[in-house]
Amino acid sequence: MTSDKAIAQWIIEALQQMGVQSLVFSPGSRNAPLIIAGTANPDISFHTVLDERSAAFQAIGEALITQKPVAICCTSGSAVANYYPGVLEAYYSKIPLFILTADRPANRIGKGEGQSCVQRDFFHPHIGASFELSEASSKSDLLQVMNAAAKILKEKSEPVHVNVSFEEPLYGQRAMHEPITVEIPQIKSQIHLELDFFEPSMNVAIVCGQLNPHESEYLKAHKVLHRSKATWFADPLSGLLGEPNTVHIDRIESYNFDGLISLGGQWMSKFPKFHVRQLSLKKHLHIDLYQAWNVSDAQEFKWLKNTIIHSVEALIKINALKVSSSPKMDQDLEWSDALAFKTILSGLESTCVLHLANSSIPRYLSFFSHKGLVFCNRGISGIDGSLSTAVGAARADSKRKHVLIIGDQSALYDSNALKELAELENLQVFVLNNRSGAIFNWLPGTGQNSEQAKGVYSNYQEVQIEMLAKAYNCSVAKVQDVEGLQAVEQVHLVEVLTFDAPNAEQFHKLNNYHVK
Repeated sequence: MTSDKAIAQWIIEALQQMGVQSLVFSPGSRNAPLIIAGTANPDISFHTVLDERSAAFQAIGEALITQKPVAICCTSGSAVANYYPGVLEAYYSKIPLFILTADRPANRIGKGEGQSCVQRDFFHPHIGASFELSEASSKSDLLQVMNAAAKILKEKSEPVHVNVSFEEPLYGQRAMHEPITVEIPQIKSQIHLELDFFEPSMNVAIVCGQLNPHESEYLKAHKVLHRSKATWFADPLSGLLGEPNTVHIDRIESYNFDGLISLGGQWMSKFPKFHVRQLSLKKHLHIDLYQAWNVSDAQEFKWLKNTIIHSVEALIKINALKVSSSPKMDQDLEWSDALAFKTILSGLESTCVLHLANSSIPRYLSFFSHKGLVFCNRGISGIDGSLSTAVGAARADSKRKHVLIIGDQSALYDSNALKELAELENLQVFVLNNRSGAIFNWLPGTGQNSEQAKGVYSNYQEVQIEMLAKAYNCSVAKVQDVEGLQAVEQVHLVEVLTFDAPNAEQFHKLNNYHVK
């Protein structure tokens, strides 16, 4: 049995044919036809997540691990708005998310109905495409929409939104409707492209931003950096630091050049961006299959729409800037966020999948590395969905251990995901609790602000995070020194107390010795 509304069954069938293996539902009434059809399909697994914001990020985590599109489905009204942070991250990180929202009929919008708002083009302009359907839509209408959606997911890896309006009653069932078939586009293999954009006389630098961990694993497995004739200035989230011919991206501030080759996604540090803009570069070539930014404001910018993997042979031959690497010096650290981060990483196996929240947390990867996969939401760089993303990834990858390192602000922001964390056996979360937004203690100029201003952006808090996790049935531990951290057992969440520690001083000590 399935929903008595044919459009609901057809949408679920289309998702299956588009490669969607997982559907994350949030409870509701208006989306009941989609829930009935989705739970009746034996070929798509489903999960229920109450909080739509968390649901979207959990779907992102699944998509990152599986490299396949994941669908999310919610009811009407404010539920749709709660997807928006995840949609932003998916759009800027090029993650194939299928957003399926239920709606009231168009003739009832703006007429005092509950849980209703204008949902048409709701996520514009941060969406690959938006489509409208209703239960009155024909099979031809449905196929036109789903074929177009499949093309965008495949060719652009951007999220798509399908808004479907349903009349009441919503809970009827019937035997299966006639099936449908979606046209799935085929992507042609990328051909080898020579990097002939630069004149031989130009001095060119190579910068590598955040990479999909599957890309960095390929580059390391095929020893691409070993064969490179140039130095790669690598972002910590590239996953390449520590490889031959790589130096930290901040080192680029010491060099002048007139051409730039950039790879991958965002640069976490702002100072390399400031530097390359000051150089008034002649040419900038960016290599990535799905997205490009003229971060340098170069006079001439070119986007090479190619995978980094398919550009390898050309990259290793190019004569670009070559600099000497300086060995990292191991510094004696006092108990702090820095030492806690180092201790956690030192206890991880290379097979462990590491997740990092945003703000101060990923910046410690400049000083301490992990040989396995590393994920971090840097598309929009928000703190709002890091726990949920790790939950989704771990759920989709149950045979490997996953670890998330997260700050107190981000953990509290995303605390609804603790419900799903309690259901997992392969994800361990370390919360570095310094009771504030500690990154603001690092930023230049913040020390001159009033205590009132600092209190707002630092958001001092005294939440007992381990008690909050217990309320969600998570197993917990609390530690406040290295010995306790090293002795911690396999529990869902470890609260690491660092609020009395010299966190800013220890970070600056690392920065002075390791990066410059």
